[in-house]
Amino acid sequence: MLAVRTAAIDPDTQGRRLAQARIAGNLADVDLSTVMTLEDAEDLSDATVRALGWAQVGYALVGTHPSVARTLRLDGPVVGPLLREAILDEGGTLRLPRGVLGAGVGLTFLIGRSFPFTDEEAPTARNALGACAACRLDLHVVGRRTALPSLLDERAATADLGLEVAHVPGPWIDGWMTADLAAAEASLAIDGNVVARGHGRDVMGDPLDAVAWLARHLADRGSGLNGGDLVAVGSCCGLPQVLPGQTLTARLGGLGPVSLRLC
Repeated sequence: MLAVRTAAIDPDTQGRRLAQARIAGNLADVDLSTVMTLEDAEDLSDATVRALGWAQVGYALVGTHPSVARTLRLDGPVVGPLLREAILDEGGTLRLPRGVLGAGVGLTFLIGRSFPFTDEEAPTARNALGACAACRLDLHVVGRRTALPSLLDERAATADLGLEVAHVPGPWIDGWMTADLAAAEASLAIDGNVVARGHGRDVMGDPLDAVAWLARHLADRGSGLNGGDLVAVGSCCGLPQVLPGQTLTARLGGLGPVSLRLC
């Protein structure tokens, strides 16, 4: 008789281990290859947030750029919690934890009303535009809290807080609703040298399409976006590797610079 593989993850116990690793900047002794379903992965991520005692203020997407998905070996976007305590001041310093995978430049939207508002409202980029109240530049760092599995997948990345490490918000964009966000150029510089460029359209064709995708993803789970939620849609310019001692500088269109020192 064939053995049936069952989930070996206890979310509360393993969530505490992941939370301890997040605080200490270490890698946890947790094998996320034993997470069997995306629902189990989301439960583990939720348990980690509870163990941290941090406040979720929205959602952060990873893998919305094709090259980021290829680099991380993800089949599609991954959703993680955007945590208030992971939002850093512009020009601040981040002590790089173990497991950092890279840094990116993108956009963060402030949701102005429930989206979708009714079951009849289709989560599209056009409707997302009407649901968002503001938009700003986002410099972010992503990374892991566990080394296993050696190759990521959607479940492991979701369970590991969606690979969220830190975000540095830039200025809110005046006139963003009439701006061509898809055409806006993003760049990431390390120590003054530009190492990556991209455009808003590199995120799922349009950054607002990423907001719509998230709304559909949440609606499939009986939820949705609420007024006041922040949505970081992922990197427009890939995911260059970063090291301690470097200074990261992000620009998007005429916005920026937004910087972060790594130590």
